[in-house]
Amino acid sequence: MLMWTALLLAVLATDPGGAECPHEASDLQPWSVASSWDAGAVPASGDVTIDRPLLLDVSTAALGTVTIVDGGRLVFDPSADELLLSASLIELDGGELWIGSEECPFESRAEVLLTGQRDEAEGAAAVQKAVLVRRGALEVHGKPKRSWTKLAATVPKSTREDLLGNPIYSVQDEEGFRGNGFHMYELDSDGNPVQNWGRVTGPRKFSRVLDHTGNVVVVAVSLMTRFGRHDPVATAEVFESLCYGGERQSAIRGMVDRQRLAFVAICHVGSPENSAEMVGTVNNGRSHTGRVVQTIGDVEFAAMSTVVLSGPGSPPPEIASYVAGTTPSMDVILTMTADVSSWETGDRIVIASTDFNRDQEEEFDLLDCPSCDATQVKVMGPIWYTHWGEITDGVDMRGEVGDLTRNVQFHGQMEDACYGSNLCDSFDYDTFGGQIKMLVGFNSARIENAEFYHMGQQSVIGSYPIHFHMCLDTSQKDVYIRGNAIHNTFSRCLTIHGTHNVTAENNVAFDHLGHCFFLEDGGEQDNRLIGNLGMGTKAGTLLPTDALNKVSTFWVTNPDNEVINNVAAGSEGMGIWILMPDLPTGPSANVDMGLVEKQASRTLVKAFQGNVAHSNRRFGFRLDDVLLPDGTVQPVSYFPRVDPTDPRSDMAFLHLDDFGIGLIFASAGPANPNEHNEMLSGARIVGDTANKGEPAGAVRLPSGQVIQVDRSLPRSRPAQHAQIGVAFYRGPVHVVDTSFAGFQTNALRPAGAIGKKLSNPYFSSPIASVRNATFDFTDPAGGSRFYDGDGTVPGYKERDGNRHNVVLDWDGSLTTYPRASLVRPIPLLMNARCVLLPNWGPGVGLCPDRFNRVQLSIAGNIPTFMTRNDLQTAEMETALAERQVSYSLNSAESYIMHFNTTVPARFGFNMFGVQQGLAQLVGVCVGANQEPDVKPRMQYTFVNDIQEVLTDESNSKYFYDPAIGVVVFRFTSQTPRTDTTTSHCPGDLDEDGNGICTTRVVIELPAEHEDGDCRSRAYADKASAVYATEPVSAEGALAVPVFA
Repeated sequence: MLMWTALLLAVLATDPGGAECPHEASDLQPWSVASSWDAGAVPASGDVTIDRPLLLDVSTAALGTVTIVDGGRLVFDPSADELLLSASLIELDGGELWIGSEECPFESRAEVLLTGQRDEAEGAAAVQKAVLVRRGALEVHGKPKRSWTKLAATVPKSTREDLLGNPIYSVQDEEGFRGNGFHMYELDSDGNPVQNWGRVTGPRKFSRVLDHTGNVVVVAVSLMTRFGRHDPVATAEVFESLCYGGERQSAIRGMVDRQRLAFVAICHVGSPENSAEMVGTVNNGRSHTGRVVQTIGDVEFAAMSTVVLSGPGSPPPEIASYVAGTTPSMDVILTMTADVSSWETGDRIVIASTDFNRDQEEEFDLLDCPSCDATQVKVMGPIWYTHWGEITDGVDMRGEVGDLTRNVQFHGQMEDACYGSNLCDSFDYDTFGGQIKMLVGFNSARIENAEFYHMGQQSVIGSYPIHFHMCLDTSQKDVYIRGNAIHNTFSRCLTIHGTHNVTAENNVAFDHLGHCFFLEDGGEQDNRLIGNLGMGTKAGTLLPTDALNKVSTFWVTNPDNEVINNVAAGSEGMGIWILMPDLPTGPSANVDMGLVEKQASRTLVKAFQGNVAHSNRRFGFRLDDVLLPDGTVQPVSYFPRVDPTDPRSDMAFLHLDDFGIGLIFASAGPANPNEHNEMLSGARIVGDTANKGEPAGAVRLPSGQVIQVDRSLPRSRPAQHAQIGVAFYRGPVHVVDTSFAGFQTNALRPAGAIGKKLSNPYFSSPIASVRNATFDFTDPAGGSRFYDGDGTVPGYKERDGNRHNVVLDWDGSLTTYPRASLVRPIPLLMNARCVLLPNWGPGVGLCPDRFNRVQLSIAGNIPTFMTRNDLQTAEMETALAERQVSYSLNSAESYIMHFNTTVPARFGFNMFGVQQGLAQLVGVCVGANQEPDVKPRMQYTFVNDIQEVLTDESNSKYFYDPAIGVVVFRFTSQTPRTDTTTSHCPGDLDEDGNGICTTRVVIELPAEHEDGDCRSRAYADKASAVYATEPVSAEGALAVPVFA
């Protein structure tokens, strides 16, 4: 019976009343007819219960709770031009709400207004100001419209010359505006200047021009209003007499001192019918009046005021006069890459920033444009920032453009200011908007081509614009969110919480607090985020990760979801963040989501392709971090497996395809000897381009010198830090078949297409490599292929990871020398065969030799130091031991590792990078006259003659000289490294020759002791023939590369 009921509901949700369109159902009764109601009257207020099919053919009164129960169906009538449903709560408890259908999109205007203030009284409803779908169907199908597209041509910022044209007179002819507040200029009827009255703070100056009949007085606000000690109302009264002959009131009456508000007025003294004023509207962080033009006789008088709402940067007002018909047009034609004929006059659009700074997104209202073709729209300028519209240097940098207007709207009724417990210390505006919430019993929720604004409640967790709350598996229900505009919201955009199999496609989201597209607890699986555009992501307060530098446009807490063709085009934190909990958190922790512990961190991202991230404050993309039960995060070891439920399953290959960002790879376990690697393949990495953004202007260098910078600078790091395309870090990382352009050092900072992470305390693989790299410039004249600094360069550190990070040029495509290694030029690593590359920075040496890396383990970060046997006591390298203890070693050299404090009773170390034909001779000082036990005993055999170790090709012998106190090994491998081997060590795990590093040694001593420095014994005359070696010859030494 239950199964039959569910099936019946599904039929009702797709075919109301058996009609083709929901409003054509024969059982519908009109809302406007009294006989449709048991009370015999159309509801005029209060709560309403709908238990029958009703056609909403007129707008409702302001109602309380509207409950649609079993048998109830409310259908919007498309024959009405406009319909408003106003209620404090709309609750579907078995019933249905229809605004159009898939087959019959709603073509008229429909508005759902959710009303009321937050009720914080004891016993108040938990869900307020909402559409709450407990059971039943929510079907919303607005008029189809393209959600977003891209610019087909660059839109340049408006210049003052563009806006000024050829005036009779302009305030630019004066010295300019001095001080903030109201400024008044007087012109004669021919447009010529009479007097600059300067700043006006009260009624006196207005009264002085009351009798200047025939002249034109222009008043404009610069930066903010200023009244000083004067009463705004008294000031307004005199202004009203001047401008309107006392016949109407001015907006000045409602202003307060120091209010950031744009305002202009053009007053024809003695002719109030020719006078006008305009108060600014707010968008893009500005109050802006637009250009106000009044034609008086044969002259056009024009004025415009723009006020930045916070901080400096407000441009001076524009005041000018023109011969009639010559005022320059501020109209701008925008050309798109796709057909936007579905966009209509009056629609509001938003253009994404194409600079580092996401605040450069701009909103415009569309103007009527009979001459525009199907790809064009007209807006009124000014354009405050350049928006790039070209594919440049092989990278599609064309700015995204979203349409924020739909004919079906859901929004909350807002108060003029914050109130109650709505976080008024953080927000001076009302953040208690509306919400739509689906619960587990809903039958269908199909929402398309609708607009949602003033939705979400920042002060109430779980109250979001569109929210699927613990709905579990929805695969057998009708569910999608597509083609919608979600903007100016107060808590997220779309939340999928404890719910699976929801499709969110082709939505545009703009200007919201907190994570936008939000998969909440980590139990969410099989959801699809496809083709969505998000921008204007601002910090919120609900979670620790909603904060500045962390808040994300796409927040995905389980890799088992699809993320395809989305754009994250501007966030105060990150663009796309995929993370994972050990187990689902929050309410999902109490529900069986079919997950075992740490399954998420072993799950491949189900699909990730075609995504783009730009103009984000911190990271464009982050794949890291475990979500903890308290909402905080910490780094996680992400090791995807073929079977994520089994930690012993084979490792799986994660493929992130066609993603338009820059990357730093950070392996969760770089020193794990098992087979793993990160690879950037077939990529295009571009530094500086012709898209210069907003010029930074004057920048002061650490030396005190001030230089002019003609392009924008990233906000996430100091301007003097190096510009690096791919930064090697941890690993093993391989950059393959990748091209580079636009990396040139300048007076501000160094640059390199390839480099290393500026601050690195961690282990990095010695076989991290570059393969088949290409560069669209000639080094050094046109750019720099590589750069690495040292502690003398701003931002660079002298940490263990920095000093021992090696980059292998596998095929010579980076340096012209195949198998050469780029290293930090420290004595431990460099020899006579190496060459310094000062053009690539003070941190770069190039050696023909291969490098291995030894890492101390088991004993912890015990202080050690390394000596090289040809340098003996002349040089030593001491580990800082911040995060780990490891050393890169030149395979052409031999070394001894010493302990500079206590020798532990038990310690171990691993050797990374060795292969057939590539060995590493290294000794370990364990102290004189000890009895070291070397393990694994099945692998390592003690020999009495060090020569046996020196000729050992099987990695099976060791020598200990009790007089010197050094255990000597010659580490190697029986397996060759091929062109396709990418793991730390070669082996036979796959056809590419990847393997596991088996050169792990454990040494146990009878007890810890203090004799850990063997230098004086090993390098004494008697022992020198055994341990001290001659420096390698310069035969085969490299020269500084020359690039054609």
